[in-house]
Amino acid sequence: MTVFLIFLAAAVGTYLIRVSGIALLSDPERLPPRLRRALALVAPTALGAIIVNSLFLDEGQWRAFGAWHLAAAVAIGVALWRRSAGWAMTAGAVAFALLLVAGL
Repeated sequence: MTVFLIFLAAAVGTYLIRVSGIALLSDPERLPPRLRRALALVAPTALGAIIVNSLFLDEGQWRAFGAWHLAAAVAIGVALWRRSAGWAMTAGAVAFALLLVAGL
């Protein structure tokens, strides 16, 4: 019975968090400008953290220099050149695949 109550509490808590987000963000103009600016930076910050983590760490250990880093450099170069996330991701993925096939 205790496990059921824990799952029930987690389900209710998750639902309340989702509903509160919808209620708060239904009219973005009601939010203070400072909070709106902060919320706009959440997604890029999370993506950056994921990328940096996968680029420098491998199962909690420092990743040796190799294909990951070179492909990231290619993706950054294409992003600066083309100003397009789609082209940058495509170029990075292709560069990574080619580097792996080359044995790096």
